[in-house]
Amino acid sequence: MSLVDLACELVAINSINPTLVPGAPGERAITHVVARWLASRGIAVTEIPSGEPGTDRPSLLCRVPGTGRGRSLMLYAHTDTVGVDGMSSPFDAAVRAGRLHGRGAWDMKGSLAAILRVAAEVAARPCAGDLWLMIVADEESDSRGTEAVLAELARLGVRPDACIVAEPSDLRLMIGHRGFATGTITTKGRAAHTARRDEGADAIAMMARVIVALEDLDARLNTGAGHPLLGHGAVVASLVRGGTELFTYPAACEAQFVWRTLPGQTRAGVTAEIERLFDAVRARDARFEATLDWRLWREPMLVDEAAPVVRAVADAARAEVGHAVAVCAAPWWTDAALLQAAGIPSVVFGPPGGGIHAADEWVDLDGLAQVERILLDVVRRLCG
Repeated sequence: MSLVDLACELVAINSINPTLVPGAPGERAITHVVARWLASRGIAVTEIPSGEPGTDRPSLLCRVPGTGRGRSLMLYAHTDTVGVDGMSSPFDAAVRAGRLHGRGAWDMKGSLAAILRVAAEVAARPCAGDLWLMIVADEESDSRGTEAVLAELARLGVRPDACIVAEPSDLRLMIGHRGFATGTITTKGRAAHTARRDEGADAIAMMARVIVALEDLDARLNTGAGHPLLGHGAVVASLVRGGTELFTYPAACEAQFVWRTLPGQTRAGVTAEIERLFDAVRARDARFEATLDWRLWREPMLVDEAAPVVRAVADAARAEVGHAVAVCAAPWWTDAALLQAAGIPSVVFGPPGGGIHAADEWVDLDGLAQVERILLDVVRRLCG
């Protein structure tokens, strides 16, 4: 099966993450297709439960055994996608002017197709070292798939020597990215009729002060030189909910926020920063009450530029495209951070495209074919 045909088949499968869109089908159907495709080419596939208890959201761990002693490499892709609001035909997998359009085309079913074909080629002509595939559910939400597969690798006592996360990168070699934390701030007011100003306290107005303070904090985070590769931190309140009815003072207001973190920042340090923000608001209004609850804390990722996987990808990419590719940081967080934290040096390298999480998502097919060739070259270079 050609790369384009395989990518089209994968894009045509609805694998929207049900954590993001309640009622969405999740990853079962696409995982079944991928597992069957690999098994038909003699590649051993282990299915690993990855969702919350009672859900059917599998991930896959696959091994293409080598012929002898050699370094091992893992290739990573995720099967879930975000939702399709605003898309007229999200699963039509339309090819136009050298681009494959559809939900997940760039993020990251095109790369998944490339990885599958690389694995089939290596299975037909094995390397000295092992090639592993990590094909996971739930990347777009809580990374349960990656955590489950890493737990299985630990149980087996296996740690691949390196990993390539084939997320979108526009043929740039991404060796790091910022971390992130998500949390909820809740401000408290006092419910009363809006005609009784003396009895009510407006939790939404309290939250407005917090949001302005967060905006000021974000501006401070983005002053100065920043990290030489990862740039600056950032914080934004992206979801706000409050109030119960029009003629009642709101007794509570919630704001969910995202904080992009840099190496060296800790949960305790970030918590202290927000508590200082609360203190400043409280100094203006003694009625101010707020709580902070963390949801996720994901560490930044930065791999040594001298690591063999960095050199191998850089050399293979240069050989393919005819010039040195840019070495940079990813603008978003990826599961590479979890792999790196597990002791597996990891990089992000994938095809060019556009419309990530947008209404017109597409992957450049010539660039995707280059990624397939580069990944195969890297496997041969690293695994022998």
